[in-house]
Formats: sequence, structure tokens, C-alpha cells
Amino acid sequence: MERKSQFSQKQKLDILVSAKDVGIKESANLVGVHYSTVYQWQRKLNVLGEEAFLAYQPKSRGRGIKKITKTQENGVLETWERYPGFGPSQVRNQLRRQGITISTKTVQKIMEANGYSGIRKKRNKEESQRFEASRPLELVQIDILEFFIHKLKVYLLLLLDDFSRFILGFRLSTETSIDMVIGVFQEAIDRYGKMEEVLSDRGFVFYSWRGVNRFEQYLEVEGIHQTHASPHHPQTLGKIEAANKQIQKELIRRQEFKGVEDAEEAIKQWVEIHNYKRTHQGLGGLLVPADRFHGRVDAVLKSLSKKIDPEAQSGYDGIDISRSLMNLVLEPEGRVRLYVLGHPVDLFWRQP
Repeated sequence: MERKSQFSQKQKLDILVSAKDVGIKESANLVGVHYSTVYQWQRKLNVLGEEAFLAYQPKSRGRGIKKITKTQENGVLETWERYPGFGPSQVRNQLRRQGITISTKTVQKIMEANGYSGIRKKRNKEESQRFEASRPLELVQIDILEFFIHKLKVYLLLLLDDFSRFILGFRLSTETSIDMVIGVFQEAIDRYGKMEEVLSDRGFVFYSWRGVNRFEQYLEVEGIHQTHASPHHPQTLGKIEAANKQIQKELIRRQEFKGVEDAEEAIKQWVEIHNYKRTHQGLGGLLVPADRFHGRVDAVLKSLSKKIDPEAQSGYDGIDISRSLMNLVLEPEGRVRLYVLGHPVDLFWRQP
């Protein structure tokens, strides 16, 4: 058959008939199109039936069948294999970061032709209207996710920086406790520096309806403000809830853990990927949380503008940047305190 950029519905059907004998990839190769295109035709035929398929009239001729290069195809499949929980838009963003330009629709075609079946959701406009902190450690969000390892119920605590979406710490346990929450906070402060404010729900480990619990006392001693999410308003904790959904989709629902220790190690690796490898839609689709948290946005965007993979040029592998050198914290009395490597410096000045 003549190689061309447009095919009639009858020609498409003939190609699909031949594919039953030689296979979709070989049939696509014979007519000079990518196998993912023939796969899309097959899907439409399965849904419509032969009569409706032949009668189908595309709304417009478009620009013809778009050529998919081997670099694009390999990039999609390698990225998807590396991050099997990613959807088409996330795979596309990872490739953009590597300097490979490809549309989300093309990524989805390649993935679907290789077994992907995603669920498309309509986004509620209210869900996208969320606040954002203006700098790292200004505000953190914390939440607890429950799931089962076989029949054992476990609790995953995530502590996330609002500005960068960088996960500052986590803890996996078979029971929730105030000690668990305080431990995660203290480790994060020691490693990255003092945060100014924490946002949580009104769970018993975060909030006491009668008096003040030990976590609230801890925050008061540390000079960290506490804010609670509004009841029946899930958008308030949108970023930490999004992280919960991501880890469920990309890890918890995909991997069978032998036990708590096995799950903890897998979560540790996932957090590393989330912080330093995974591009984030909320950061424009090109940045990873570490780019914002560690102040490398300008350097990364400069590399991307030159089509240089920022990881290949000056990535995070092997670089000890786990702690913020210093940060300023506004304390309840209106004073500003300087923290160096997470430790307070006894130098005060009053905010004007």
C-alpha cells in the first residue's frame, strides 16, 4: 500500500485486517506509520464496530499522521519503565526536562499501544485554587495515610514543604503517636532547618479538643505556629493529599511488601525520587521539588533553555545538600531568629 499521511476509513480497515496476519507493528511498518497509530485505529474499530468505523468522519483532516521518532519512542518507554506509576503527562514532563519535545497525546498513544490504560478525570476548578507559601520552610503540611500490608494496618506520616513540595521526612508505623510526629519534626529541623508554620487536620496527634497535647506544646517551645485545616474543606491540605495520592498510585498499590521494614525501604526510595527526580505539575511541569527547595530554579531553567539535562550537568547525585545553611524564622513575639544548620543563633532583632 502507498505510504501516505492520510488514510480513508476503508484503507484503515484494510490495514487492520492485514494486521491480524502479520501483527500491528509489521502492518504499521509496511504502510509507513507508527504502530501506536494503528493501535488507535484498532481501539476505535473495537468500540464502534465495522459499519460505524467505515462511516466515521473525522472532524477535521488535521496535519496528517505525525511522525514519531525512535528517540521519542525509546524515551517514553524507558521513562515509563523507570517510573511505572507515571501517567502520560508526567512522562512527557520528564522527557521535556531531558530536552526531548513530545506531546502528551503522542506519549499516551505510545503508552496505550504498550499496555497502558489510564483513567481520565475532569478536574474541579475549586481544586486548582490553592494558596502557596512564598519560600522554603515558611509553611509545612503534615498528614497521616493509612494502608494495609497484607492484613496489618500501618500509618504513613508525611511532612511536606508547601512552597517546594519537597518531602522533609516520613515515618511508617503500626500505630499513630505524638512521639512519632515529634520525631519526624525534630529530624526535619536538624537536617533542613526550622520551619515557621505547620498546617494539619484536627487528628488527635495534631490537636487536642481539651487543653493542649504534647505535640502542640512542642511546637510552642520551638516557636512554630500551628494552623488547622478548615473542616469539610479538603483543598486546604491539597498538596499533602496530592502527595498521598501519588505514593498510593506509584508505589503502595503497585508493590507487594513483605513487611513493615520492606515497605519502609521502598517508601524511602520513593521519597528520594519524588524530591530529586520526579518533575512536579504544580511547579510548572519541568522542576523537581529539590530545585525549589535548594534554590536551583534559575540554574535548572537556564540548563533547560539550552536543552541540557540539568541532572546530567549538575544534578543532585553525590552532592551533600541535605541541609539548608541558614534560614530566618519569625517567632511569636514578633522577633526574627537566625538558624544555621538547623540550630538557633543567639542574635535577635525586632521586626520593624
